[in-house]
Amino acid sequence: MKTDSEKTPRKRNVKKIIAFFFLAAISIASFFIYSNFNRLLSKALLRSFNSNITSDVYELKFENLTVNLFDRTIKVYNVTMLPREKPLHPYPYINSSFRLKAEKVTLKNVELFTLLELSQLKLERILITKPDVELLMTGKKSIFMPFKDSTATAHSDGVPKKKFIDSFLLSEFQLVDAAFHVVNENKQREFQIREFNISLYNLFINQKPGRDLVSLSKVSIAVGGFSGNLTKGPVKTVSFESFNIGIGSLKLQMTRDTSIFHFDNLKTGLRALDIQTADSLFHLTLQSFELSYKDKSIKLSEVSFKPNISEANMQKRFTYQHTQVSGTVGAIRLNDVNFDSLIYGQGLHIHEIILDKPVISIFKDNTKPIDRKHLPIYFGQQITGIKMPLWIRRLNATNVQLTNVERKRDSSYAKVTLYRGSAQASNITNRPTKNPLTLSANAFIENKIHFNLTLGFSYSKPEFTFYGNLDKFNLPDLNPLIQAYSPAKITAGIADEITFSGTVYRTYSNGTMKFLYHDLSVALDLPKKAKWKSSVIAFAANSVVNSSNPRTNNLPPRIVQFRAERNMNKGFINIIIKSVLSGLKETMIMSRENRKAYHEAKKKAKQQNKK
Repeated sequence: MKTDSEKTPRKRNVKKIIAFFFLAAISIASFFIYSNFNRLLSKALLRSFNSNITSDVYELKFENLTVNLFDRTIKVYNVTMLPREKPLHPYPYINSSFRLKAEKVTLKNVELFTLLELSQLKLERILITKPDVELLMTGKKSIFMPFKDSTATAHSDGVPKKKFIDSFLLSEFQLVDAAFHVVNENKQREFQIREFNISLYNLFINQKPGRDLVSLSKVSIAVGGFSGNLTKGPVKTVSFESFNIGIGSLKLQMTRDTSIFHFDNLKTGLRALDIQTADSLFHLTLQSFELSYKDKSIKLSEVSFKPNISEANMQKRFTYQHTQVSGTVGAIRLNDVNFDSLIYGQGLHIHEIILDKPVISIFKDNTKPIDRKHLPIYFGQQITGIKMPLWIRRLNATNVQLTNVERKRDSSYAKVTLYRGSAQASNITNRPTKNPLTLSANAFIENKIHFNLTLGFSYSKPEFTFYGNLDKFNLPDLNPLIQAYSPAKITAGIADEITFSGTVYRTYSNGTMKFLYHDLSVALDLPKKAKWKSSVIAFAANSVVNSSNPRTNNLPPRIVQFRAERNMNKGFINIIIKSVLSGLKETMIMSRENRKAYHEAKKKAKQQNKK
């Protein structure tokens, strides 16, 4: 006979078996319910998309869907959204399309029963991971989606029209590590974008007939790399390593042909920009770019603009004389920029522009013929000719180095370099003003001769004033500049003071020169002349030229009036140099008018000495 203790283990085993089968049944049922629930959600998600007007043009597919019932998160895997081969209904104004493939799309805080019962997707956050996006743009203004209109509620075939997005609110949207391939057939451009990340916060969309209203509390965009090829336009290739932008409180209104936007703040930055021009001749690089709407500032560093070919090959491309400019700038800063005037009024208003360490090279081949049809105008008229409203209060340049190289008519080269320079400009505007455009500069010619120069350009007339002076220096140090424009050469002498001023008109200049010097000796090297003839002319020149000014301590200095005729095919720098050289020549070999004036000055000086 079995005791009670023997019956107890059997009962316990039976209970364990029953519990096991019960749990197994629950697990299997839960699995089927969960699987069926996922399947229902998948169908509901597709119904939600297909009930929208977008599904007339695009088709949504995905391979798998999982849901977390506790935090109401849906994860959709291997998602594709592609244009339909044939749209369900025609929308003739749609001229562009996109293709999207994503490893995973995460939908957070989804109203699950609203999705199941009404096929309406209501949620708080969307996260798209590693999408691959292709954009094909074929129109002047690219339109990818149907616009809401106010026509009948049914298509011509009697089928009710699908829903537009009347109103949509999303707390957060994130695109993580996206890759973009953009083809713009209208402008013949192609771009590749990698590591594209975007975050949109509090996105609100309200679609009205013919108009979309979009607002966001914050936008954050970051790009790891960008490269593009452009068939049309002045640029051939463009690339950069990183880009970021942050926008605060963005409001956007879009129609089929216009976009109007407003934002509270914007900050953006760029690194390692590289641009090749369409003709592959020039190379523009930029190490960094920063813009802050709130601080009203723009900063650039290590800017470079240089040709890809030699100066000789560059000049071969031009029939006439052409000034070739290239160089680098260490840093550029724009302070107190009125971005609102630029965005809403298409006007450029800047309080101050600062350039540091500009190194500029200028080359010109004077063996080529002059283009007689080319008539340069002065800065005042160039600026007033700009259509965009412009006002720049001040521009400052520091640590300037400027090298000017000219190939002379005899195929020899003349080179002049300015070192340790600084420059200032004020009142740069095409708005009505009584004040002139003022430019001032100082530098060291060949790192030896210090000079100051101030120019005042009239906005109302094609003319400008100039004033300059040079500190004491050895006159032979001026030879690089003199020999670039004449066969003369100074072999000895000291310049004690050079001061000049005048006015340049449209066709000529006149002014006053005070050139004090002593122990001057001049030589001439005339091309295609025998050496003895050059020596004789140099001897004659030294016999005529006074070796000092003033000649003696009891005589007044020669202060002369000069005049220079402008070469109408050259700019303002050429006439300034010609004016200075004309003043120097008049001081050493005076014209009849200056001799007469000097004789009068000597008489007055003698009379005063007698007193």
